[in-house]
Amino acid sequence: MKTIVVPPTGLLPHRPYSPGVLAGGHLYVSGHTGSDPVTRVIAEGVAAQAHQAFRNIRAVVEAAGGTMADVTKVNVFMTDMAGDFEAMNAVFREVFPEDPPARTTVGVSHLARPGLHLEIEAIAVLDNNAAGAAR
Repeated sequence: MKTIVVPPTGLLPHRPYSPGVLAGGHLYVSGHTGSDPVTRVIAEGVAAQAHQAFRNIRAVVEAAGGTMADVTKVNVFMTDMAGDFEAMNAVFREVFPEDPPARTTVGVSHLARPGLHLEIEAIAVLDNNAAGAAR
């Protein structure tokens, strides 16, 4: 059985995917970019975009009853690995100061909208109590 997880900011209705899916104690968080989910404004620069992407991910994880400490795997897709990797990595260290999750970082040619530098997706392992918090 799976439960769709939608953070309080909601899901943009034109998107054909769920922000998060909770199944078997695992929360699969869709890819998030440096764009505000309500205004769709893209943050300026890769560090600001990474912070926004992680805020978006945190909203989904918390809506499922978890915390960022529950995140076990992160995939990062970047359009400029050479120029932006260190800035993204610095934000990653802020978000996960201790016991960071496993991570894959991949260079891509472009993302869904012009001006986006990265997209981040995550998997979190939640205890049985967290499943009750999802909607």
